[in-house]
Amino acid sequence: MKSNDGFTLLESLVSLTIISSLLLLLLQSLNISIFQLKKTDTAVLAASLSRSLLTEIGIVHPLQPGEISGRIRNIANWNATISNRPLFFDNRAPEKAGAMTYDVALEITIQNTQFKFHTVKNTTNGNLP
Repeated sequence: MKSNDGFTLLESLVSLTIISSLLLLLLQSLNISIFQLKKTDTAVLAASLSRSLLTEIGIVHPLQPGEISGRIRNIANWNATISNRPLFFDNRAPEKAGAMTYDVALEITIQNTQFKFHTVKNTTNGNLP
């Protein structure tokens, strides 16, 4: 006669194998989620830094063609390239038109990851008609 008092050793091993496989999958997906969260945090930090730096360009740093670079504490390195942008609405030279337009390309490097941002900045030089 067979006793039905508990599980056999084989049934216990199979259930432990299934449980450990499920836990492994759960931990693996959690690891991927944590990696993506860190990546997103870095991208948000880069966007915040770019907003601050692009605001500073033209106020703290002169708005003229060339390159500007710097380091933000121990967080990031940055490099901005400023170039003239042609005015298509006026036949006069930009200096005589009263407005100068510049393309600003900003590169921010955080933890060996590079982020690129672009914007256009305008300034007047007092020669408005």
